[in-house]
Amino acid sequence: MKKTLLSLLTIASFAGLSFGQIEMSVGSSGDISGTQIDFSSAGAEVVVDVHVQNSTGSTKDLDIKRVRINETAGWTDYLCWGHETDPFGGVCYPASSDNPWTTATAVTVANDEGGTLAIHISPVGDNGCTIYRYIVMDGSTALDSLDISVCKSASVDEIEPLSVTVAPNPANTYVKVKTNGVEGATVKMVDVLGNVVLKEAVMGSSKTINTSSFRNGIYFVTVEAEGSKPINRKVIVRH
Repeated sequence: MKKTLLSLLTIASFAGLSFGQIEMSVGSSGDISGTQIDFSSAGAEVVVDVHVQNSTGSTKDLDIKRVRINETAGWTDYLCWGHETDPFGGVCYPASSDNPWTTATAVTVANDEGGTLAIHISPVGDNGCTIYRYIVMDGSTALDSLDISVCKSASVDEIEPLSVTVAPNPANTYVKVKTNGVEGATVKMVDVLGNVVLKEAVMGSSKTINTSSFRNGIYFVTVEAEGSKPINRKVIVRH
């Protein structure tokens, strides 16, 4: 089957986790770790080749954790992960329904060496948008991440714009999510490892989330509405 790499639409800053220990790049993009890349498709497979550079100062045994931030019925995905010197591109892992899911075998990458991550997403089911987060793991420690957003629609014009603001950020006891009033929106918060800590409907154009019981750290707010591309925002909770 011919694999089609679709046009890169946008790269949005601060979509994911980025501590500067790992550099993730696509082609000659430079380091885009901690960002979100957006693609559109009419159903063709999306293939993204990511170079993962170890800049931690020491040798690491690295796994890849894939988290589907939201899901669209019928879509499948798989990935291949290996050392940059592997002529076969590493090990290709078949599509898994598990969410989150982590590669079974770590790849040993010395400092200033890299790994090759080949991402394959097949939006062959329902129309919609799905965000996939690929987290570089050192054991149970998340080092960095990259988000891939794919939208499938019969026409790009069918995707309605969705505007989202999140404040205050950093948050202490609460965070307010405001939208442009798109009907039927839902808001979801996940931690850096993909654990869902909240999922609720947005009534009207805003939703206030009580964060007083949340642990300090980084969270991701995803707002979804039918017919619109999901919007992802990073929030820091600091008590």
